[in-house]
Amino acid sequence: MNQRQTSGVKQSGETVSEPEFSWKTNKIKIENGYLVSEGLINIVRIPVRHIETVTYTIEGVKEAFTPELNIFGKGVLLGKLKVSIDLKDEIQDWILERVGR
Repeated sequence: MNQRQTSGVKQSGETVSEPEFSWKTNKIKIENGYLVSEGLINIVRIPVRHIETVTYTIEGVKEAFTPELNIFGKGVLLGKLKVSIDLKDEIQDWILERVGR
């Protein structure tokens, strides 16, 4: 575990547990060997065994800066998750911990 709190409800409204990271009406969870997202963010279902790393990008050409987590496996982009700018690092760390990286 890193220095961040990795279990329970945090002051900023997100809930973090072993199988799930949720905030507002969004949820990312590990379920039956898949990384699954639901809510207002885009929906993905990616086999955890294929995930090697997670990066993020923030494009400054849009009105709002919305980071996207890029989920890679064997050099291939497996999927993207739009996340809150203030949670991008925390969600990235949470996913990497769950996939053993």
